[in-house]
Amino acid sequence: MQAQVDIRSWLHKQNDWLQEAADRLLNKGALGQDDLADLVALIKTPVGRKPSTHRPFAELNQGNAAQQELRLIRIGEIAGIENLEPRRPLEFGIHNLSVIYGHNGSGKSSYTRILKKLSGKPRASELKTNVFKAAPPASKCHITSQLNGHESAHEWHVGQPVIEALRDIDIFDSEEASHYLTAESAATYIPPLVSLFEKLAVVVEQVRDMLTAEQSKLVTALPQLPVIYDGTPGKRLYESLGTATVAVLNDALIWTPENEKHLAVLAERLKTEDPAALAVQKRRTKAELQKVITALTDAARAYGGESIQSIRDLRQTAKESRQAAVEGAKIKTAELDGVGLPTWRAMWEAARLFSASPYPHDAFPVSHDQARCPLCHQTLDELAQRRLQEFEGFVQGKLEADAQNAESRYSQTLERMPKIPSEHEITTQCEAAGIGEQGWPEFFKGFWQSAALARAALASHEAAQPAVPVVSQAANISALTDYQGELEDTAAQHEADAVQFDRVQATKEKLALEARRWITQQAVAVRAEVERLKKVKEYDDWKSLTNSRPISTKAAEVTLAVVTDAYVARFNQELRALGANRIQVELVKTRTRNAVVLHQVRLKGAQDARTQPHGVLSEGERRIISLAAFLADVCEKPGSAPFIFDDPISSLDHDFEWAVACRLVALAQTRQVIILTHRLSLYGVLEDLARKVSDEWKAEHYRPMRIESYGGAAGHPADQDVWNAPTKKANNILLNRLIDAKKAGEAGGANAYRALAQGICSELRKLVERSVEEDLLNKVVLRHRRGIQTDGRLRAIQGILVEDCRLIDELMTKYSCYEHSQSTEIPMIIPEEAELRTDLEALSTWREQLHKRRAAAV
Repeated sequence: MQAQVDIRSWLHKQNDWLQEAADRLLNKGALGQDDLADLVALIKTPVGRKPSTHRPFAELNQGNAAQQELRLIRIGEIAGIENLEPRRPLEFGIHNLSVIYGHNGSGKSSYTRILKKLSGKPRASELKTNVFKAAPPASKCHITSQLNGHESAHEWHVGQPVIEALRDIDIFDSEEASHYLTAESAATYIPPLVSLFEKLAVVVEQVRDMLTAEQSKLVTALPQLPVIYDGTPGKRLYESLGTATVAVLNDALIWTPENEKHLAVLAERLKTEDPAALAVQKRRTKAELQKVITALTDAARAYGGESIQSIRDLRQTAKESRQAAVEGAKIKTAELDGVGLPTWRAMWEAARLFSASPYPHDAFPVSHDQARCPLCHQTLDELAQRRLQEFEGFVQGKLEADAQNAESRYSQTLERMPKIPSEHEITTQCEAAGIGEQGWPEFFKGFWQSAALARAALASHEAAQPAVPVVSQAANISALTDYQGELEDTAAQHEADAVQFDRVQATKEKLALEARRWITQQAVAVRAEVERLKKVKEYDDWKSLTNSRPISTKAAEVTLAVVTDAYVARFNQELRALGANRIQVELVKTRTRNAVVLHQVRLKGAQDARTQPHGVLSEGERRIISLAAFLADVCEKPGSAPFIFDDPISSLDHDFEWAVACRLVALAQTRQVIILTHRLSLYGVLEDLARKVSDEWKAEHYRPMRIESYGGAAGHPADQDVWNAPTKKANNILLNRLIDAKKAGEAGGANAYRALAQGICSELRKLVERSVEEDLLNKVVLRHRRGIQTDGRLRAIQGILVEDCRLIDELMTKYSCYEHSQSTEIPMIIPEEAELRTDLEALSTWREQLHKRRAAAV
């Protein structure tokens, strides 16, 4: 088939995920949540978003599924639904043509509304409870159906889901008639080849909905940018995160110390009223900072490892020089050891100072004959004089001089080491230098404490413990020097501001920096938002692939060839079958929506194309046209499902009524047809047409029924009555009723008997009339019938005797008073049970003898 080849070719041009959806639909008929989840996963892959040709789509060549036969068997146990309270179920049985007669208000439409609702018809009315009674505990009914010969019972409650097994029921009523005449509608039955597109469009929408649902969970956690930053570059960046490059984003999310300093300078500039004075203050702070830097530099050098090692070297040199001097001071004339030691030298120098008092004009040591020892005051002998001269020669010698010089350098170096400031002095210095915050005071206190420990160790000549050098301060000195440069730059800026300052521009620049700083503080949220926006963009791209328009376009193309032409042909055929082909209407395709092709009945040849049939045609024409559209729509469905018609001939004349009845009987040849009507004429026509098919078919498939209302409740199936039963059976019905009347009389007296017997008399009068039509005249002429039936019937009308006419005349005269009103002066006496039985049996006997006479004559 060319359509199959065309569809396969079209599918191979679609993206892989859509091909997968079509393949699963062809195999399964419907997709579940797992299938949809697989399609959503596939559309997210590069492979799923590209066409492929590996699927054969062999299912396109397969025919329709096996046909099924669905029948309604009965509906009953109705409670709490409108005013239906049937005493027993409404039985449809195995008959193909069920005709249910009932007066207005007997419950026909209520049954129709229930069946529409529980079978899921789109225009089903909401079911109500009986408004004249208290709300029932439950609104429900029981319905029995048969599928391929197997019965199933269903209990259905109002508000529950539809009964899936009964979805295929087709129902025609006033609402359906209006819909087919006025609205756009899709063909009820779509061949699988075409329904693939409708299902595919639904799946596409479902995939899109699932993607949308997933996308909706990508909720932003990005904080709202403060309104004050509107108009800044940061605001523009914040609103365009989805398009920002990696380089731009990385740069925007870094906040450097330089940025912070720049912001602080701007803030200070903006809040300064006297920039010249502030420039002076900055330079004063700079000068104080220089003192701190100098002190730190000197102390770091003095108490550093190199300096301490130098001091140690000086100490060692002094020690070694003194040792050499001591060794050199070992004079031969000395009587005691220790000459040259510090204590000895101190004593010698003290003696030198003292000698100047008694011998102010003599050089020390005085050693002439009159001189005395400055220490012991004894006179000096020659040995003592020589010893004093040797002592002085030692003191004035090179070794001693070297020792003194070495010791002097060592002592002076210790003295020159920087003094340790107090904690108060440190705090004051830091405040004055503008570094009273950010931990500088604590740093300096720790540094000077380390220096103090080193100084103490050196002062004690490291006798107890070695001096620990302070840590290198190059980094801190560099930082302080940089800050000093900043102070200078700030001072220069303030001096420039004193001359000219664009405060508006500076304010904008400050806001821009603040906005940037605020954004960097949200860096985690910003990067998360960028990733979210990327994901949202991915979902938008995926959703763009779920456009059902191409599917609808292809569906329209295929449907035009496979569905629309056939639908239009069926509509025209139904118009001819219903005798309505003279009405100027046509069924046309209007548009395609979600791969579903819509059709509508239009006037044919109207000057104004906008003119609608319902505004021009008569009520009867509208009814017959809508019935044709309904039949054209539903009759093509495969299988056999019940057709239910609620007053199908409403507003139709006798010609259309006959055509409709013929069509309904034709439908009943292949499926179950249930007709609800209040027109006795249709009732009679259908019976004739059923007999016209064949007596056997009528006996097997024609089922006349009646429903009635009583006491505010409707839908009661009534027993077969005299008016719709064969005359022989009707005669027996009246005899059985007479038995009930007799029992009532025996129990309740004459009044109880007469209450029932009067109805029997009235029904007997009607039965006599029907006996004339159906027995005496062999149904050649019947009331409520379209014409006279002569075919095969006239020959049987023979042998009518005077006695026949006399009996009929007597019974008609005797019982007319019970069917027609009488004068009040003439009393209407109900016959006794025996008399009434005699007349009923006489009529029955006459009928039997008449048929026997005619059968013998033939």
